[in-house]
Amino acid sequence: MREVLTSIKAVSEEIRIRLLLLLLNREACVCELMSVFGMAQSKLSHHLITLRDAGLLQDEKRGKWNYYRVNTNALSAANKELLTSLSRWFIDDETAGRDKVALEKVKERMQICC
Repeated sequence: MREVLTSIKAVSEEIRIRLLLLLLNREACVCELMSVFGMAQSKLSHHLITLRDAGLLQDEKRGKWNYYRVNTNALSAANKELLTSLSRWFIDDETAGRDKVALEKVKERMQICC
């Protein structure tokens, strides 16, 4: 029960759902996500760490930046179901679509991050 409650609390904010949906199919570093969401590094990192600590994201440090992604192979059964539901519920969401386009533009513009 504790794991499920932790995961539900982790996705209780819109920005965290948007982050999960964005990182479901690709990884991104904090600097790219800062550009997409127009958010300070400290605030964005807080949200990413909350999702990571709930077992929804994995991170990897490269240089001075952390890269985040959803690793579906490492998710618990409960978190797999949660992410499957979120992706189904928000499949046609305009905001999630704009986030994906924004990340593509950021990655294209930056070429190699940081």
